[in-house]
Amino acid sequence: MRAEKVPVLLGIVMIILLAFLIVWQADILGVSASRLEQDARENQDIESDWEMAQDVNEEMCAMIFYDEEKEECAYSIYLSREGVSFGYFYRQGGSDPYMADSVKGVVFEDKGIALLSLNQDGVCKIVADSSGSEKVITVDPEEPFAVVLPVDCGAITMYDAQENIVTLYDTYTGI
Repeated sequence: MRAEKVPVLLGIVMIILLAFLIVWQADILGVSASRLEQDARENQDIESDWEMAQDVNEEMCAMIFYDEEKEECAYSIYLSREGVSFGYFYRQGGSDPYMADSVKGVVFEDKGIALLSLNQDGVCKIVADSSGSEKVITVDPEEPFAVVLPVDCGAITMYDAQENIVTLYDTYTGI
């Protein structure tokens, strides 16, 4: 009786191992939303004492990390995938001089727009105007920010405390 169970048990173990390898190779397991900061810090060697601003929705996560003096920064963008996948997948990151000086917009074709900045311009309001319907996002003018907007958000206008328009440097990335 025991000799009959050994091949069955080995067969089950082999099927589980094969299923695990298929899932691993198919790259359908991403990073959970609760682990995004930890994953970005580990994979990009971001200092543990750097602060972070983050925004996330179902399609995208944008993070900007910065030192105490707000002179240096790094960013990370994670995207969800279509079809059978779970979590978020690293798409791009690093340092960008536009984020230190002004506001950088990174556009992903079907996922959305990430706005990232150390906020040297003192942005306090972001207005997304889509077909006459305005969405107003308030931002602390003293703090760096990361904002994720849907791709169909319309025209984006940013203002400082004196209602001056702040320039947006955008990059079309595609997918």
